[in-house]
Amino acid sequence: MKRYLIIILSVISFVLPAKAQDFYGYTKDRPLVIVCDWDFRPFEFIDSDGQPAGYNIEVLSLILNNLNIPHQFLMEEWQLATRTFEAHEADLIHALSFQYKRRPFVSTKQYVNYYKLSAARKVTTPPYTHIHDLHANNTIAVKPDDYATLALKATDTIPCKVNYCTPKDGLSGVISGAYDYFIWGDVPLKRKAKELALDSLAFDEVDLPAGELCMIGYDNDIIEIIDDEYTRLEQNGELQQINDKWFHPEKVHDNASPLSIVILISLLVIVGIVIILAAVMYLRAKNAFHRNKVLHNMMEQALAMGDYYVLEYDIETHRVSNLYGHLLPEGGVSFDELANGISDEGREDFRQCIESLERGETEEQKMKKTYNSGTADKPVWRTYDGVAILERKEGQPRYIFHSFKDVSRDMEEEKQNKELANYYKMVFDTNLIAMSFYSANGMLLDFNQKMYELCNMNEETERFFRTSSIYDDPHVSDILKQDKNATYHGCHRMYYPEQGIDKYIEIRMQPLFDDLGKLVYYIVTSYDITAERDIYMKQREHDRKIQEANKQIKSYEAQLRYLLEESKMYVWTFDIEKLEIRFTRSLREMEHVETIDEYLAGMDIEDRVKQRQDIIDKVTRHKPYHGIHHFQYTPLSPGNTWYSISGIPMYDNDGSVTKYFGLVRDITDLMEAQQKLREETARAEDSGRMKAAFLANMTHEIRTPLNAIVGFSDILQMVEEPDERMEFIRIIRTNCDMLLRLINDILEASSMGQALAIKPEKIDVSKVFDDICQTLAQRVQEPGVEFQKDSPPDTYSAVLDKGRLQQMLTNFVTNAVKYTHEGHIRVGWKPMSSDELKSLTTPSPKTAKEGLYFYCEDTGAGIPKEKQASVFERFVKLNDYVQGTGLGLSICKAITERSGGYIGVFSEGEGHGSTFWFWIPREVIVNET
Repeated sequence: MKRYLIIILSVISFVLPAKAQDFYGYTKDRPLVIVCDWDFRPFEFIDSDGQPAGYNIEVLSLILNNLNIPHQFLMEEWQLATRTFEAHEADLIHALSFQYKRRPFVSTKQYVNYYKLSAARKVTTPPYTHIHDLHANNTIAVKPDDYATLALKATDTIPCKVNYCTPKDGLSGVISGAYDYFIWGDVPLKRKAKELALDSLAFDEVDLPAGELCMIGYDNDIIEIIDDEYTRLEQNGELQQINDKWFHPEKVHDNASPLSIVILISLLVIVGIVIILAAVMYLRAKNAFHRNKVLHNMMEQALAMGDYYVLEYDIETHRVSNLYGHLLPEGGVSFDELANGISDEGREDFRQCIESLERGETEEQKMKKTYNSGTADKPVWRTYDGVAILERKEGQPRYIFHSFKDVSRDMEEEKQNKELANYYKMVFDTNLIAMSFYSANGMLLDFNQKMYELCNMNEETERFFRTSSIYDDPHVSDILKQDKNATYHGCHRMYYPEQGIDKYIEIRMQPLFDDLGKLVYYIVTSYDITAERDIYMKQREHDRKIQEANKQIKSYEAQLRYLLEESKMYVWTFDIEKLEIRFTRSLREMEHVETIDEYLAGMDIEDRVKQRQDIIDKVTRHKPYHGIHHFQYTPLSPGNTWYSISGIPMYDNDGSVTKYFGLVRDITDLMEAQQKLREETARAEDSGRMKAAFLANMTHEIRTPLNAIVGFSDILQMVEEPDERMEFIRIIRTNCDMLLRLINDILEASSMGQALAIKPEKIDVSKVFDDICQTLAQRVQEPGVEFQKDSPPDTYSAVLDKGRLQQMLTNFVTNAVKYTHEGHIRVGWKPMSSDELKSLTTPSPKTAKEGLYFYCEDTGAGIPKEKQASVFERFVKLNDYVQGTGLGLSICKAITERSGGYIGVFSEGEGHGSTFWFWIPREVIVNET
C-alpha cells in the first residue's frame, strides 16, 4: 500500500487536470492566457515533468485561483513569447516595464521584480569591469531580445563583438572559449550554471542598470486586481514563503506538501479505526484489498497513459528491476550495469543522486538521463525524465523507486521547433528585403534589420510607426477601404519630412489568414529604389549617348569593312589557349573561326610543318609575327591562294600574353603577277636563247638545201643522160620545196606573236581530205613505209580553213616521214563530239559541240613520255640530227587554239611509234578583235 502511494505521488503531477471557473468573461473555453519564457529560472520555466514552474507561475496561480479566474500558462521561447503577446494571442506577459510604456500596454505597480545583470566567465578569463574596457578581440554573448541585448543596443559604441544565442549555448560557449562573457540576469544565470553543473565559472557584476520586471497586459482592470491581490499576499506573509522557496531555498525547512500530510493523517485515522474496530477487520481488510486493487489499476492506467517506466532499486542487493515497463532485461540488472548504460556526461550525476538517496540525505531526487536501451554494438540512446523516491524500512533506506518518462521524442520535437523558430527568425532578420509585420487592425508588430535601415529607425521614428495604423497610410488606405483582404503592390514616394525620410520605394502588402479565413496579419515588404531611380534617370541619358555613339561606330565599321573588302584584308585574332584563329571584317563578330591545324591544312605537308613551327616559335617567345602563306585551298577560296599575315601579341593586366592580333591580306593576284613576271622573264630569256639557237640552226638548215640546189644546178648542164638529168632536177625541186617550207615556217613563227589569220569557209571535208592525202602520199618515199588513208564518210560539210587544215596535216606527215623508216604512216579523220573528246584531253571542253578529229599515226621512233608535253613548244627538236626548225608543231598548236580546238600526241615511248591529233569545231568562228 505504501509503495503504491509513493509511486502514485511521484507521477501525480503528470496526470492531474486543472479546474477552471468562469470570471468576468474568462471561461474554461476562453481562459486568461499568460505567455511565459520556458527557460528563465527561477521566475518561470518548464520543469522536468514538462509543466510550468517558477516564482511567477506559483504567484500568479495563487492570485488567479484566489480570484477564481480561469487561466492558462503558455510556455514558449522568449522571442516567440513576446511576439505572441504583441499579436494579442496572450493576455499577460512578465517583461521589462520600459519595453511596454506606451499604450495600449499597462503594467503592475506592486508586482515588480528587479532584474540585475551579471556576466559569466571562465575562472581563467579576466574579470568583467566595464563595457568600454573590452577590446575588439573580446566576444560577448547575450540572449536575443533580453534586457541585456536592449541595454547593449542603447550603448553608444561597443568595442567588442556581440553574438546572440540561448543561455545553454552561451554558457557552453564560455566554457569552450568561443565567448569571453555571457551576460544575463543574475539569478537565472547562476541557476542555469548550476543546472548545467558548470563549476568552472565565475560571475561579475555588469555596469548596466537593473531593470524592473512587471506583469504587462492590455486590460487595466486585470492588472489592478492582480496588484491588489499581490499586496494582500505580501501582507499576510504567503508571498514571502513563495519568494524564499524559489530565491532562498535554504530558509525553507518544512518541504512536506499538504497532500502528503493529509494522506498521512488519513492513514493514521484508518489505522486507528482498524485497531478499534477489530471486529470488522475482515471487512476492512477486504475493503483495503479492493482499494489497493483500484489504486493499482489507477496507477497502471496513469503509467500507461503517460508512457512511464518504474524501476525498483534494492539497496541491500544492489539490484535494479522493472516494477512497471520493460526497460531492463527480465530479472533486472546490477546498479553498476544500469549506471554503465547511462551516457558518459550524465553517469556521475546519476551515481551521486542515487548515493545521496542511499545515505538518506534526501528523500527525493529529480533526474534526467540519457540511457542506452539497445546493445553496446547497436546502441539506442533515449532520454528519460522523472523522479527517484526513497522508501525506508524501520527508519533506514531500503528501496529507491525511480519513475520516469521517455521524453526523447518531446526533446527532439522541442529541438526541431527551436531550430525551426531560430531558422525563421534568422531568415527574417537577415533577409535582404525590408520586411515588417502588422496586426489585423493595422498596427506594427515587428520589423527586420533591413526595414530598420530603410526607415532610418531611432526611438522617435519607431514610436511614430508603432503608433500609426497602416490604414491611415494615404498610399494604401484607398485599397484597404475597398478590400482589406486585397494584396497591394506598387511604387511610391515615401515622404515623412518630420522623420527625415524622403525615398522612393517598391512596396508589397500581403494579407495572411488563419484556417477559418480570418485576417490575422499583414506582411509588408519594401525595397528602396531611390538609387535605382537615380540610376535609371542617368541610364536614360546614358542610353541616348550610347545610341549616338553606336550610330557613329556603325558608320566607322561600315567604312572599315569597305576598306578591308576592297583591299582584300581581314582582321584576325589568335587565341593562344584554344589555338583558334578568328577572321572578321566588322570587329564586332567573328565571320570565320578555325583551329591552327584547320588553317594550315590547305598547305602542302612540308610548308605546313615549317609554318606551324614558325608560328609556335613566335608565339612562345611573344614576338611579332610576319609571314607569307601559300595555300592550295582555303575555306574562303577553293583555289590556289596566297596570304600575307602579320600580328602582334596582346597582354592582359598581369602582363601575360592571351592572344595575337593583326591583319591578313589576300595577295594571290600580286603573287600570280609576280609569278607571271618571272615566267615571262624566263620565257624572254629562253626566247633569246632559242632565237640564237634558231638562227644558228637556220644557217645550217637553209645552207643545206641551198648547197644542194646550187651544186646540182652547176653540174646539171654537164649531165647528158635523161634519167640522171631528171634525178638531178628532182633533187633540185625537192630542196627548193624544202627551202620554201623553211621560209614559210620562219614567216609563220614570226607572226605567232600576233593573231594567226584563220579564214573559215564551207567545204566538203571528205573531198578536201582526199586532195590533201594525194599530195601527202608523194612525201612518203621510203621503200619500207606504206602511206595509208582513213576517211569514213563519203561527204561531210563543215566550215573550216582548208589551207590551215592542209598545213597542219602536212606538218604532221612531214614529222612522221622524218622519224619513220618502216611500217606505215596513216592519216585519218572522223566526226567527234566534244563529250567524246573529254576522254582524250585535259582540260576537257566545257560546252558540248560537234567537231572533227584528225590524226597522223606512224610506226616511227616514238616520243619519250617525259618529252611529250614539250613537243608543241617553239624551237623544240627531239633529234638535233634530223633536219627541221622545230616550229611546225608549235604552229599547228597555235592554229588549233585559234580555231577553238585541242591538240595532242599519244606514244608509248621510244620505238613504239606515235599518233599526233587535233580536234577542231565543225564550224570555226574566229573573233578578229
